[in-house]
Amino acid sequence: MKLPSNDIFMEKRPQAWVESSPWYNVAAGLSLFLFILITICVKANVHFFTTIEDKVTATMQANFGHPQLNYQGGFLNDIMTFVASYGDIVPMGIIVLIIAAVLFFKYRKSLAIWMVGTFGVMGVVGLVLKKLIQRMRPAGHLLADDGFSFPSGHSLAATMVIWMVIMILVPRIKSKGVRIIVTLLLVVLWLLILFSRLYFSAHHLGDILGGVTLSLALLWGSMAGYARFFD
Repeated sequence: MKLPSNDIFMEKRPQAWVESSPWYNVAAGLSLFLFILITICVKANVHFFTTIEDKVTATMQANFGHPQLNYQGGFLNDIMTFVASYGDIVPMGIIVLIIAAVLFFKYRKSLAIWMVGTFGVMGVVGLVLKKLIQRMRPAGHLLADDGFSFPSGHSLAATMVIWMVIMILVPRIKSKGVRIIVTLLLVVLWLLILFSRLYFSAHHLGDILGGVTLSLALLWGSMAGYARFFD
């Protein structure tokens, strides 16, 4: 008699982990188009765009002042400090390595290598763009937030990792209820990380939108390639 499995994921092989879909290419293309548009607005200092950014930054600072990255500023500041501390590229990269290790030894070696490779490409592209565009951070940003501003590293990393998990790993969870709860929690975490970059005046709005759209373009494009050649 076959004993029931205590594995939270569905069976390893009956279906592809990354289903082939023409929408991946469409979504990647649309995200890339939006990223290019945002980049042009940032680099050309388009007035209406930077005006919106300045108003958002001013509104955030008027409501929250200049909060510090610590656990001494109340409940909201504690949450923002937590998500800002663990939503950056290095912590997210560690999460990717842990997930990839589990996938490599228990499920799909190709998927593990793909995840690490996709995240690595994202990191390199983001770093190169920061050096090329050289955008300054908003006035009043934390001293710890050094370096250039566009695109946001937090937005890049958090979008890549969280949506990678939502689109590839969460659908494989056996329980529908657990899938819904995990998805909602991950989306809330993602939004909190993005919001924290405005809360701490670490980035302009365009930096965050640029990070999100670039990350999604890379993720969907990479998913299209994986579904075609490996799964």
